[in-house]
Amino acid sequence: MLLSKGSCTALNVLHRFLIVFVVQGFLFINTVTANDTTFDERWLNAQLAIAEQKSIQDPGDAIVYLTDLLSKHEKELSVLLRTQLQIYLAENHILVAELSKATALDKQISNNLPLLSDESLISHLLVKSNIYNFEGKPDKAINVLEEAKSKVDKLSNNKLKSKVYSKMASHYVDNEKDILAIRYYSKSYELILKSGDFLQLAYIQSSMAQSYEHLFDYERAMELQKKSLNYFLSHNLSFDAMVSYYHLANVYLKLSRNEEAIHCSEEMLKLNSKVINANLAYYAYIIAAEAYINIQKVDQANYYLNLSNDHFGGLENVNNIVRHFYIQAEIEIKSGKLTQAEETLERAQKSVVGLSVDNKVTLKLKLTDLKSQLASEKSNYKQAYNYQKTYNQLNTEYFDKVRELTRSRHKIQFDLKQMELEKQLLRKDKELNEFTLQEIKRQQAVQQTAMLSVLLLFLFVLIFTWRQYRLRRKFSLLANTDFLTGVANRRKVMDFAELQWLQLKSDNQKLSLISFDLDHFKKVNDNYGHPAGDLVLKVVTQISQRAIRESDFLGRIGGEEFLVVLNNTTSVEATEIAFRIKSDIEKEHIISDGQIIKITASFGVAQKSSELTSFKDLLKKADKALYTAKEHGRNRVEINE
Repeated sequence: MLLSKGSCTALNVLHRFLIVFVVQGFLFINTVTANDTTFDERWLNAQLAIAEQKSIQDPGDAIVYLTDLLSKHEKELSVLLRTQLQIYLAENHILVAELSKATALDKQISNNLPLLSDESLISHLLVKSNIYNFEGKPDKAINVLEEAKSKVDKLSNNKLKSKVYSKMASHYVDNEKDILAIRYYSKSYELILKSGDFLQLAYIQSSMAQSYEHLFDYERAMELQKKSLNYFLSHNLSFDAMVSYYHLANVYLKLSRNEEAIHCSEEMLKLNSKVINANLAYYAYIIAAEAYINIQKVDQANYYLNLSNDHFGGLENVNNIVRHFYIQAEIEIKSGKLTQAEETLERAQKSVVGLSVDNKVTLKLKLTDLKSQLASEKSNYKQAYNYQKTYNQLNTEYFDKVRELTRSRHKIQFDLKQMELEKQLLRKDKELNEFTLQEIKRQQAVQQTAMLSVLLLFLFVLIFTWRQYRLRRKFSLLANTDFLTGVANRRKVMDFAELQWLQLKSDNQKLSLISFDLDHFKKVNDNYGHPAGDLVLKVVTQISQRAIRESDFLGRIGGEEFLVVLNNTTSVEATEIAFRIKSDIEKEHIISDGQIIKITASFGVAQKSSELTSFKDLLKKADKALYTAKEHGRNRVEINE
């Protein structure tokens, strides 16, 4: 039924009156509440809880909230409350890589440390350690973290303990001590499992994935990173999902799965519109630039590099800056901008000075490779050769590091299994003790239980000993075998040759060596990719194994360099075998992704003689013959008489 015009007017007046009454009442209550605000510990906890929720969604949002809060209540806040808010603000600046802002806050916080509780002091120490890591001061960072650990171990705050252990693990990841990293991640992981906090569990899994990436266990790294990513995406945590996509993309780049890395970059850009810090787009652009240059699409790589340059000024992490320069230099070389590339590499080298790179062989490898490419493009072939020689030496160091980390990975797995077994034994002992106390009056039952427990303990020890024996054998095989080709590694073949030398009588000169090296192997990697290069090495190994005798011993002593030890063999016989290997390699057609690859090799042969005093002298003769073969045009056999 429609209302009359007069009725509508009356209702409108009443409606407006009610609105004015409600608004005025709300303003009165709000004014009273504001005047009665008590800035105490309870107020602080409420604000930190709000900031934490915002940080989970986007650290940039938490930064805006906390900055506004500190500015709005600058006069009302006590020094203690302001300092505690500043600590959490600094943590969020670090999350978005804003080092300078975190450092400025740290200077203010440091003036008020005596006022802080143990929990707040520990949080400050974690901020301090992150700043030191950003500045390339790992020794100072670990000292601060050790101080935080000693303090938190005295508390019953498991959440804070887990945070400290996780930070220590992250530090060890950044400084390539991945065994320690996994151990501390495991401690943190165990505490989080008890708490049932699935968000923190996702954070830990994402961080642990980076450790496994450094240990070359890419399958495990991807598995953990994808678990974290699925959690972040299902809970609309855009910032955390971007971080996971970034780390996942880095794994794909190392595996030469460039299309998947580009997909991760695209997903990052979709999420970037949902976060406050627009500079995070940089990481998506630089991933795309590196992936496109890997697949020789220079124009697309240059396009994304230019986009990343808009955000480059905000970078404060030296590792990221160096990586940016490397990608830029490679694009400039492939685009023929040689002068610009030279300037870029100089900037990169200056940036590397600020890093502790003694054990970062990959950084040195990339820089040397780019310098070699640049010298070659400038027709300075002598300089290019020298850089390539340095590159080969570094490459040998890199493979040694890969083998060492592979052994470390298995050692970690062994240690974790051993810890679990020890826990089982401890639990069993505890059950035994409880049962003994309860049944003390029944002597016969106690004796039977004790006998059963001893039997079980003996069985556990027996199983444990057997597993140790098997793992030792496995580790021994890993330590002496080249992980790619399956033949003896450098250490094993050198030890074998040294033993053969020592076992020979002084008048027995029948020991020969064949040292051979694949010709232009770098071009295989450059033209067909590293997976094709790995395939070539495997095929060459199989050919060589077929060509030598059962009594001969083959080993891989470098990137593409091999050594054959031939006992009771003259140089004439060794030369025949070398020619056989050479001929078989030359005839082989290796197919990779539908492309035919042909490869040749150069050989050096040397025989033990009376004037030689050690095995190393014999090896030098073989190497000298090998270099002579390369100098005379490669794909040939030379004998050092």
